[in-house]
Amino acid sequence: MAKTMSWHRITLSRQEYESGEIYVLLGAFRAAYVARNGPEGMAMFGGWSDDDTAFLVYTTPRSVRHITPILDAYSAKQSKIPDPSGLSLIYGDESGFSSFEMGFEA
Repeated sequence: MAKTMSWHRITLSRQEYESGEIYVLLGAFRAAYVARNGPEGMAMFGGWSDDDTAFLVYTTPRSVRHITPILDAYSAKQSKIPDPSGLSLIYGDESGFSSFEMGFEA
């Protein structure tokens, strides 16, 4: 499945974020992470879009096989590796970001 090798992005509107949807997403991700004993590289990062109208949530490629139903529920889109500036770890193994930087050139 092509999904497994890609980063994915979930976009929450400001209203969705402010109404607490980020906590629903966090809870679902955390449950999958814990159920699978914290797989190496499985992580979720987030930050505000440049225009501050949406909160962007990125999941690492190693997360995909564990959270496919979540990605489907949130209509996640495949994404290139995100720019780490402005992103914070929401949950998971922080090495998930650095382990995928190798092999990518600007």
